[in-house]
Amino acid sequence: MAGAQADTSVWKISQNKDYFYLAGTIHVLNKDDYPLPSEFEQAYNDADTLVFETDLEAGNQAEHQAKFMAAMTYQDSRTLASELTPNTYKQLEAFLSSRNIPIAHFTKYQPWGVSLMLTIMEYRRLGMISEFGVDNYFSNKAKTDNKPIASLESLDEQLGFLQSLAAIDPNTNIQYTLQDIDNMPQWILAMKQAWRSGKVEDFSDMKPVQDMKKDFPQVYNTIIVNRNHNWMPELIGYTKNKDVEFVLVGAMHLNGQDGLLSQLKDYGFQVEQI
Repeated sequence: MAGAQADTSVWKISQNKDYFYLAGTIHVLNKDDYPLPSEFEQAYNDADTLVFETDLEAGNQAEHQAKFMAAMTYQDSRTLASELTPNTYKQLEAFLSSRNIPIAHFTKYQPWGVSLMLTIMEYRRLGMISEFGVDNYFSNKAKTDNKPIASLESLDEQLGFLQSLAAIDPNTNIQYTLQDIDNMPQWILAMKQAWRSGKVEDFSDMKPVQDMKKDFPQVYNTIIVNRNHNWMPELIGYTKNKDVEFVLVGAMHLNGQDGLLSQLKDYGFQVEQI
């Protein structure tokens, strides 16, 4: 299956006769991005169990959403205005005004929470939503087909990783976010092209990734590298049972020396792009 025609972000990971599938996903997509490459469906049909980064169903429940909101907001006397410089606050206010959003809506948000919400809102403005994400697509398909679903980490663990964004200087965080939003259409196009063609190593050279690795290495390590290492024991176990798993993780977890594909090769697994 590997070779000149291999052009999707789906890999077959095998050792002896046991194997599982590992696929890179994009968590938000447009409706026009469907149908997905047929190799995704091929892996799904062959799999006994689907494995996502975290429990998508539980993530939609009110209890978790309330916990997530509490983590993003100040629970003391601090406000967004008190934590940002006047200049950064004005830049943020001007951007929100261009989107017809009063900055007062974010009064109690921590800057990292504002950055996350702005990114989500901008994706939505461009038509990219989680409902069309690869993960949600296969989660809904598995529920319809009564196919078992598992996850690599808990929701609380994932929330802890997101909270690591608080380690970024608040003003730098906001300014980088506003800059990234300006370039988001180009970044999305490059990201989709790399993902659909299976060229996940291209993610390593993309500016948002380079910026995070250079300017915020602690955050990059927490969100990407550490999680990859945490997932490896689970992935290795998938070649020691009779089931076939279809593991779907964000495409950025696959590339680079610390990526899952490189680590699996180092452990001696056969890694075959399909």
